[in-house]
Amino acid sequence: MLEWIIIDGGIQGTTMATFLLKSGKTTVDQLAIVDRNEEPLARWKHCTEVISMPYLRSPSVHHLDVNPFSLQKYVEKADWNNNFYGQYKRPSLQSFNEHCAHVADDLSIKQAWVQGKVTSVCKTGQGWEVQLQNKRRLAGKKIVISIGIGEQHYWPD
Repeated sequence: MLEWIIIDGGIQGTTMATFLLKSGKTTVDQLAIVDRNEEPLARWKHCTEVISMPYLRSPSVHHLDVNPFSLQKYVEKADWNNNFYGQYKRPSLQSFNEHCAHVADDLSIKQAWVQGKVTSVCKTGQGWEVQLQNKRRLAGKKIVISIGIGEQHYWPD
């Protein structure tokens, strides 16, 4: 049985995984991140590419890592120019995405990745059971549902 199952590996789900791993609340082998896509943040990357987003709306302290200045330090080490915009230091999409990839690689988040679509979640005596469309089942003590607003979900009676 896993310690944690995170449903959806977008920004919120990957941020939660980063927090759990960096705070020592779990290890990558006790974590599953279930997402329809092949890799973390795939939907985010697709959506931001479609609209050709040059800079994020959020300031530089909003990112996946637990240290609020992690993104700024990452950009400084790379010695990139023009990677922040305005007084709130809004990061460029490129630097934000590269920082996300760096954090995910550093924590080996892809080892916890389970590609699939969740069809049901059931409470059990010891935790939660997650059923995937391909009939695979995952059992975990704790669960995080981090689906985005675009996901259609069904709330049982």
